[in-house]
Formats: sequence, C-alpha cells, structure tokens
Amino acid sequence: MKTELHKIFETAEIENRGLTAREVAAVINSIPAEERMARTEILAAVNGENGAHSPETRDSIASTLKAMEMRAADAREDRARLDREAEVRTLAAKVGGLVVPGALEGSGDQEGAWRSLLPSAAEYRALVAEGTPGAGGFAVPTNVADRAVEFLRAQSVFMRVPGINLHRFTGGSFVLPSLTGTTNPAVVAEGATISEATATFAGLTFAPIKYADLYRASNEILEDAAFSLRDLIAGVMLRNIATLVDKDAFQGTGTASLSGLTKAGMGTAVNLSAGNTQVTWDHIIDAYSDIEAAGAAPAVIWASPDQAKGLRKARENGANGGYLAGQVTDPVASRGLGLPIYVSANIPTRTVIVADPTRIHVGVRSDVRLAMSQDYGFNQDTTGFRATYRIAGLAVDATAAVQVIKASAS
Repeated sequence: MKTELHKIFETAEIENRGLTAREVAAVINSIPAEERMARTEILAAVNGENGAHSPETRDSIASTLKAMEMRAADAREDRARLDREAEVRTLAAKVGGLVVPGALEGSGDQEGAWRSLLPSAAEYRALVAEGTPGAGGFAVPTNVADRAVEFLRAQSVFMRVPGINLHRFTGGSFVLPSLTGTTNPAVVAEGATISEATATFAGLTFAPIKYADLYRASNEILEDAAFSLRDLIAGVMLRNIATLVDKDAFQGTGTASLSGLTKAGMGTAVNLSAGNTQVTWDHIIDAYSDIEAAGAAPAVIWASPDQAKGLRKARENGANGGYLAGQVTDPVASRGLGLPIYVSANIPTRTVIVADPTRIHVGVRSDVRLAMSQDYGFNQDTTGFRATYRIAGLAVDATAAVQVIKASAS
C-alpha cells in the first residue's frame, strides 16, 4: 500500500474514526482503472449501513486494498512464469528443438509441453546439495519475510482524551485571551446609581516548537528489501514523535519541550505525606471535589502504571474483601467515579492526575509532515526521510481544574 494511503489509515485509526469524503476519494483514485472490483467493494462499504465515518468501514476498505494487492502480486507471478516458459521455448528452438520424453506434439502432456532438456532453476537445485555450502548451498539465498515486526505502537493517552482544546493557528505565535477576574454585582436601591463593573483580561501565549526525526537509507536497501522499508521508516518516525510529545505533555519542563501538566504552576499539586505510597480513591474523591469547587467538571483520570495497579486492586476492607473494581472475572477497571482511567508510562511514577480536559489548551502550528529527499546524501546514493511536528505549548486556564496527586516515595 502506498505511503499516502498508509498515512490516511494510520491517522484514522489513531483518531478512532472512519474516513472522510476526501480520504475516500484519495483511496479510490489510487486504484488502477482495471481494478473495478476493488472500486465497487469500496463504494459498497461507504454507502453501507455503517457509513464512511465508522471504524468498521475503514477496516473493510483496508481489507479490500490488501486483497487487491494480493491479486496484483499473483498476476505478476503468472506473467513472470509465462515469460520464463517463453524464454525456454526460444532456447529450445536454438538448440534444435530438443524436448523431454512425453512432451512431444500430440502426446497430451500439456503441462510439460514447453519444457526442454535445459533444466529449470528447480531442477538445478536438485543436482546440488543445499545443506553443503561448497556443493551448492551458497547458491541458495536466505529468505526474508515480506513484512517487518515493528515495536508496539505508542498510543497518546493525552491527545486522545475527549474535550482537550486544540487551537490551530498561523504565524509565529498565538495568544489566547483569558478572562481572569471581574468585580462582583451588588444590591442597588431604587433610583440609586449602579456601579460599573470591570473585567480583567490576560493572555495565554503559545510559541511553537518543532519535534523532528531524520533517517537515511541507501537506495540499494530500499530497492532490494523484502518488505516496504519506506513504510517502516515512516511508521517508526511517527511513533517516536508521538511518544515524545505524549511524554512532554505530562512531564515536560518547558525548556526545549512542552510545559507538561506536572510542571509547577500548570495544575494544583497535591503531595501526599510520608507513608502514603499509594494514591487511594479517597484522594481522588478529594481532588474531584476540589475541581468541582473551582466551577469545573472532572472528566478524566490519568495514572502512572504503578498507581493504576494499586487503584485497580483496591479492596472493600483493606487487604480483604471483594475488589472495588469488581470480580476478577470482570474486565479490568477502565473507569472510576464515572471517569475513564488512562494509564501511561509517560506519566511520572507515583502520580495520578484528575482533570477537567476542557480547561486544557494545546496550540497546533502544523500537523506531522513526512518528507523524502533523494538529494540528501546525493554523493552517497542515499535517500533521506524526515518527519516534523510543530506544536505550540500547552496551557491550563484554571490550575484548580487539574489536580496532580503525588504519592510519597516512602
């Protein structure tokens, strides 16, 4: 599948959605005219009961494209076999038309009618010992699978939370006006002068920073690799950038990185006293109440793996009793207090964050861009691959809306 189509499907999968009308058009236009069956199947899926905007339709279209590629590969193999047969016929004619017994005209041996006394590649293999390098083993290449097993794809547990404000902008920087305070109204007597109210504004400033990744590959390996090395490189770069942005969104210091939610001043820090090495549901309920008191609405719980384990294993009576999350035969708890629980190794250890995501703002200057240059390393005959992503900081408009609970180290 082409790199552009891979990007379309990976983006839709990350965002857990189907395909837009423009993306469907791009998929259809990429299919050769002779592949009418694939076009028909894609249009049927788009116009089906799930519609174009469902993940099920997206997966169906991806399966159709894979089947189309398999049919094209089979066709190429058939053409290659016919070419080899034609070549052998030509060679046989040059050496006097010698053929194997049973392959004479009228013998009925249609399958082997084209074969001459010149052995095929498979027959050459039978004349040597594959297991002995000097007796022919060196002539047998080592097969490599036509796909590579990539590392687990990183999922951004920060960006995928519903409600986070993504502000797209142009230019060098971006200022988001923020109302920080107003005077209070008052009871006014009949005929008395009404005091004029005042409002105080501030601005949340976003200055874009760039995340980038660069790889180089020789043109020989790009041409000879058994699998699509270009797609692998693109996927690795996208994964690496997504992982780093996700990590910085939680624990970035603001120096050559985003300012993460755990940075001082981004949210309200709640440091547990000595001996409290595990954040409990009591602590989360307190944070929930503090967010409500600030006029916000808690909607997400982020937890580091070590704290998520303890929360999910919490019992009714300390070390005894049933699990608060349910029986061990039930699905692992993915919600608590009605809020979704997201677990990520990118969150600092001993940390649980309860937040109203609508009070979190992220500036996006440009989406991830992939570029390839055959001029990069021209004197070495190499191709360069580059991925860039410009994101403009992270800000919280009410620190009380983000409660960062930190368990004690001992």
